[in-house]
Amino acid sequence: MTRLIQHTLFRKTLLSPTLLLAGISSVALIAPTVAQAESNTLDAITVTAEKRDADVMDVSSSVSAKTEIELQDAEIASIVELSQHTPNLHIFTWGGSRENNIFIRGIGPGLFTDPTVGFYVDGVNYTSNGMFDLDLADIERVEVLRGPQGTLYGGNSLAGIINVITKKPGNYTEGKLTFSADSLDQRKLGISASTPLIEDELFVGVSLSKIDNSGYLDNIYNGQDYGGREDTNARLKFLWQPTDTLETNLILDYQKLRGDSYALGNADFIKKNPKKVDHNFDGEDNRDSKGLALSVTKSFDGIDFTSVTGWRDWDSLNSADQDAGSMDGYMHHSESDEEQSQISQEFRWASTDNQPLQWLAGLYAYKSEYKVDGLNTLDYTAFGMGGPYADRTLVDKDNSGYAAFGQLDYDINDRLTLTAGLRLDKEKRKADIETRMQSAASVDIKGEKNFTEWLPKLGASYTLENDALLYTTVSKGYRAGGFDHLYPSENDPTYESETSTNYELGYKSSFMDGSLELSAALFYIDIKDQQVQQLVPTTGNILTDNAGKGRSQGLEFESRYTPAEGWLISLGGSYTKAEYKSYSGCDFTGMVSNCDGNKMVNTPELTANFAIQNRHPLTESLDLFSRIDVQHIGDYYFDSLNKFKQGSYQLVNLKMGVEAENWEAYAWVKNATDEYYSSVEFDFGAGHTVEAGDPRSYGVTLSTRF
Repeated sequence: MTRLIQHTLFRKTLLSPTLLLAGISSVALIAPTVAQAESNTLDAITVTAEKRDADVMDVSSSVSAKTEIELQDAEIASIVELSQHTPNLHIFTWGGSRENNIFIRGIGPGLFTDPTVGFYVDGVNYTSNGMFDLDLADIERVEVLRGPQGTLYGGNSLAGIINVITKKPGNYTEGKLTFSADSLDQRKLGISASTPLIEDELFVGVSLSKIDNSGYLDNIYNGQDYGGREDTNARLKFLWQPTDTLETNLILDYQKLRGDSYALGNADFIKKNPKKVDHNFDGEDNRDSKGLALSVTKSFDGIDFTSVTGWRDWDSLNSADQDAGSMDGYMHHSESDEEQSQISQEFRWASTDNQPLQWLAGLYAYKSEYKVDGLNTLDYTAFGMGGPYADRTLVDKDNSGYAAFGQLDYDINDRLTLTAGLRLDKEKRKADIETRMQSAASVDIKGEKNFTEWLPKLGASYTLENDALLYTTVSKGYRAGGFDHLYPSENDPTYESETSTNYELGYKSSFMDGSLELSAALFYIDIKDQQVQQLVPTTGNILTDNAGKGRSQGLEFESRYTPAEGWLISLGGSYTKAEYKSYSGCDFTGMVSNCDGNKMVNTPELTANFAIQNRHPLTESLDLFSRIDVQHIGDYYFDSLNKFKQGSYQLVNLKMGVEAENWEAYAWVKNATDEYYSSVEFDFGAGHTVEAGDPRSYGVTLSTRF
């Protein structure tokens, strides 16, 4: 019967979102009848979204959280796959690992600009999009906070936060070995283990993963495979708890990525041949990164003190066939050698006594250095524009900042709580940029810019008679300005800060004795001095500019339901209307006067995700696991001129396997209907260029615990 339900739902989802919703309603009614068992209470999920431990249903903010078991059940291994299961989260990625641009509620970065979403791993802020390609192995949970989080998290969080918490070692010895392989020629081996070194005091954990992919794409230019990868990830963790009031966590991590980059091609060719490329230059995408996170928490009478120290260092070597073809007389090959290092420190104090007034205060500082040695080799003789040319860019940037922040939560009575917070954020941007151009005039830029921003938050939450939570907040976020180094201009080398103000009304509640949870939020965001990027068609250059004003408004919701023992149904979705309200000269040529009213880039208007899974006993020691996931991604544009449009598409994933006490074995299919979609589309002056998203793949995952 389980298979019959899944098969019926699968057929309906191929037709329309309307039938998808009808199928969901039917399953919710059928499942309890099939299982013939009493409803179960959903497991509570504890999050640290507001820098305190709290049940996700008690947090006055739009938060999604995926636990370790949820990530494993859905075969989520990357933040790109995470976005397919999370309302209003869209990851715009193309080619190499350094291009993971995160959009929440329509707000996202451009190429080589600061992120708009704060990305934190074990409390340490990753300040560059080039660091976000994280292997989600040995993870305790991932939290996604939607909307500006400036008060507690500062700059680069004007769209939201992604908070990744890795697993802590404990007072027992355990380990896990996992192997997976798929039809796209990828194999992955992972191992994790932890044990106490001193019982009840000192613990250690380690995790390793190795990814090997020979590449499923065919390069028709030379007949070789393309898209291969060899990645290694490692993490070492120490937990020290000498007393009941002191906890210290030390985490060291290392990542080595080796692979091909940018599987770009002519749009007509790629859309007809999504598993082929035509490259006369084999690009590579290599990265070495390492980091340290040290957190110390000390409990005093009524106060917790927390210190989080972070250090990160990464080197990236990326080269690509940017012309995406093998045309004689046309060449655009890029090479970029990047180095970045950062150090950050946060001190935080928080009240812990059970009083009507709860408070939190903190200090934060960081410094980062970013160096780039970039080379573009160009030839435009096929278009009568001369060549070959060699254009070189040397970039040296120093970013730094410090902040003080605080938040108060006051219980007026047992039901009403008022919240007020404020942060003072000060940042400095220094740059030394040199270009040595054969195709255009050379540029030398040296400068320094300072930015100061006050980031307030006001809110109120009210607990209704049925213990449902109703909340409203007004919050501000911002992203500092800086120096445009992609194609710098001596006449206008900088751009200004971007700010967002978010108005939100939310509702969270549990029903049916805790077996059904629902959270929903309405939001309205005003964006000022929006940072955007546009192509100059006459030169092929990309410039970073401030658009003027933007607006994003809509709603999002999530629900989880356990209709009977062994069943779990989840449903989420979002509607987002994100538009440029004032954006003059948006193509930098004067041919198009403005983009007022155009839709913001990489923002599907409608998304929906649905999953149903079941664990059913086969024997006393063996369970049958089955799951279906369906994601609907609505129309969106890749450019602010709204020329390149990705039509709506659906992704269907299936998984089935058996689970024993110490091992599991699964077979799965991703993108079961082999739906085509583009991960990027653009025209750099040589025609419509795209990169295809992942096609259908099927594979197996095997794991054992010891």
